[in-house]
Amino acid sequence: MVSDGLRKVLERGDGVGELLGEHATSGFAEHVICGDQVQMSVRANDGHLQEVRWRASGCPASMAIAALAAEVLYDVAIADVEAVLHEAITSRGGLKRHEHHAEKMVLRALHEALS
Repeated sequence: MVSDGLRKVLERGDGVGELLGEHATSGFAEHVICGDQVQMSVRANDGHLQEVRWRASGCPASMAIAALAAEVLYDVAIADVEAVLHEAITSRGGLKRHEHHAEKMVLRALHEALS
């Protein structure tokens, strides 16, 4: 199970859904071994994320990191996304070794949405 801090993020479930309309893009990532899936929808403007939404299935870590991304990446420079997300994960108790795929998967989906 994820850390208490990440569990609380997951329980709030902020940012669940998909962005549609002008300037909204989406990216998808899947972990080929465990089958976890995440879709990240973003709206960016002037090099900053303006909105992030998510849909995920799989382990609690994958869903918690997707929810955390939607919570902490508001008005973050695109160049700072990885560092800001990693710091947010660390400050909420971090991930166990077998959960690290969740952060990588969410970042892959975000990068796809932003490319």
